[in-house]
Amino acid sequence: MLENAIATEITPQELDFKPGGEPASFDVLVINQSDRFAGFQLEIQAAGTDAYRRADWYRVSPEVSTKNPPGDSTRFKVTLLDNPVPGFVGLMNLTIRVFSLELADEVRDVIRVNIQQGTIPIPLRVTLPVEMSRAAPGDLVEIPVEVYNPSQLPTEAQLVLKGLKPAWLVQGSERQLKIAPGKEVEVTFTCQLPETTQTLSQTYPIQFIATHAQGPPGEAVAAMEILPQGKIHFHADDQTARAVPPRWGWLPSWHAPMIEYVLDFDNQSNLEQTVNFNPEPITKANLKYTLEPETLPLKPGETGQMHLRIGARRPWIGRARHRSFKADPTITDDRMGDTTPGFRYLKLRLAPMIPLWLNIAIIPFLLYLLWALSWLNPNNDRYGHQAAVNTVDINGIGTKVVSGSNDQTIRGWNVKGFFVPWIRQDMGIWGEAQRAIRVVHLRPVDNDQVVAGLENGDIQVWHLRHAGQLMDNFFYRQDDRVLALQYERDARHLWSGHGSGLVLRWLISESARLRNAEPESEFRKPAQTQQFDFAVYALAFVEPSETLMAVAGRFNQLVLWNTESDAIQVLPYREGGKDDYILSVTAAAEQPTRLATADNRGWITIWDLANCIEGEGTDFPRLRDRPCEIVDQWSDGHSEQAVQSVSLSADGCYLASGGEDGWTKVWPLNPNGSRATQYAQGIEIVRSFPRQERQDGRSQKVYPAMRQVKSKLRDEKLLITSGSDDTQVRVNDTPRLPELGCDRFTAGATD
Repeated sequence: MLENAIATEITPQELDFKPGGEPASFDVLVINQSDRFAGFQLEIQAAGTDAYRRADWYRVSPEVSTKNPPGDSTRFKVTLLDNPVPGFVGLMNLTIRVFSLELADEVRDVIRVNIQQGTIPIPLRVTLPVEMSRAAPGDLVEIPVEVYNPSQLPTEAQLVLKGLKPAWLVQGSERQLKIAPGKEVEVTFTCQLPETTQTLSQTYPIQFIATHAQGPPGEAVAAMEILPQGKIHFHADDQTARAVPPRWGWLPSWHAPMIEYVLDFDNQSNLEQTVNFNPEPITKANLKYTLEPETLPLKPGETGQMHLRIGARRPWIGRARHRSFKADPTITDDRMGDTTPGFRYLKLRLAPMIPLWLNIAIIPFLLYLLWALSWLNPNNDRYGHQAAVNTVDINGIGTKVVSGSNDQTIRGWNVKGFFVPWIRQDMGIWGEAQRAIRVVHLRPVDNDQVVAGLENGDIQVWHLRHAGQLMDNFFYRQDDRVLALQYERDARHLWSGHGSGLVLRWLISESARLRNAEPESEFRKPAQTQQFDFAVYALAFVEPSETLMAVAGRFNQLVLWNTESDAIQVLPYREGGKDDYILSVTAAAEQPTRLATADNRGWITIWDLANCIEGEGTDFPRLRDRPCEIVDQWSDGHSEQAVQSVSLSADGCYLASGGEDGWTKVWPLNPNGSRATQYAQGIEIVRSFPRQERQDGRSQKVYPAMRQVKSKLRDEKLLITSGSDDTQVRVNDTPRLPELGCDRFTAGATD
């Protein structure tokens, strides 16, 4: 290949060009001096051109040559259409760049062009240092604008700002400018924004137009965003209670007119708002209401009213009742960070239908009625749970009981109230789970939390120091019933057993955030999972390190599972079909290898696991390949009906049971774990309240089942708490029996 693969010839070498006149042109002859076929292209460059300007000031013909053989040439014609640099007059060098895609070479040549004063009008160039600005009502905003005169003649220009209200512009919307040739003038428009209600929050497009006599106008656009500010003021008469009826006579009256409240709104913001009304607090308070208008549009600075009429049911007797309800309006535009202008608690004073003097006359009847409806009446079914009680637990010092029910509530109970008639037992609702509760378990550390397993698979954690406050709510599989819960001793982990056969280990945070909203469960991945081939109804740790767990459930399955190694040992139990269940498993805290089970065929079995556990009491216990010993077993404890629950005392000397026959019983045990001979039929503690049902055409007494029992040693007594299908929670006690040789009780000792 030659040293220069491309040669060029330009004719003429100098050229005169007057913009606006006839186009000027010159020829470029390109010679292929290479040894291969090649095509060529031209590009014209001029110093001082705008980097963003398209190459529309010249035209090349042809745009691309055909591929020429070595020694052949192509003649290009270049026509100048416009001034490369608008407004420039004088000599200018144009650089012609010739290149080829086939050759790794290019050449550059120069032609001198004498550019004369043209006849094409040249527009002014308007630029904005800031194209988008943000401001708040009341701000003083400066908007800089730069105007450049590209021509070679001085000019007088008018710069006009459009898009903002003229009243906002301190020095007006127009400026008269004198601009020298090739010079730039900077102008600042000052904008004083009005106060909040006079400045609508939106984005204002702004246009700047610069006109002059020598050419067309120049333009530039910008925008100003007015930020939201202010608030809606809400006022209602919430200082005095409105009386229903307005006048109260001496005779009984059933009249209960609706009471009207005027809700005043003042939009002191720069947003156009629509006020709506949230009726939920009123409907939750069992009040009727009408609202006019249902929605209230408010422009900035406007005021408006809503008329709220409330209807309430008056009490029959007693003193006047005071009711309050929350007036909770909402707004549609939340750009100020809130969707409500606030709320007010409005008050009602409801006079009884029967006047006070008549109330006094029927005080004896009322006293009887109050007694009948109070906790002093043992047959009162108007407090406590309203559906079957499925689960109970008792705190570490035996002073409080927690229960869960099909009525979807968790309730607290004062143990002292079960033994002292004038102390109320029911401590109220500690949690509303929104689903039937299958099992509850108190946190073993501090007893300040209760965890609940629900029918739909949710696990909820409730704080007992803030009754009704949900701390956590999670699930792994929806609609997978939670049938068993077991805390680890340090309360950092929780185990759950499910109807699908899953056993899950959860990390329970001690710093869970209290929630104030309705409980909404969230999916969570457990720390450990184990799938069994039967529905899991009961869990219990069987040695101090809490590594070995007893798992029991459907098909009469009972296994010991090493949670560290996943080793599993099946305990010998009566074969069962799909309708056979081990419903309960319990281990003694101080003798964890003493295990008791109960099934739906009425069998209670006591096991000694020491023979089948190696290293019991160490950090790494293992399962031995030896059978576990059955110490005692019987099926007549509850009339051969299902035994729903069993609970060993901490020292393993007493076994409490609750059955389908409605009985709660206690079985004193010998030191080896067998039943004491003197109490082979157990001690009957309490039975559920009977109800009449027709069977075979006759009315018979039916005793609802005892669903769960828990026991606790406290001083010289054994406390037994139970929950049953008759909606009752019971706490009973029975004297301890150290004379049997198992219970080493001394005065003041508790577990």
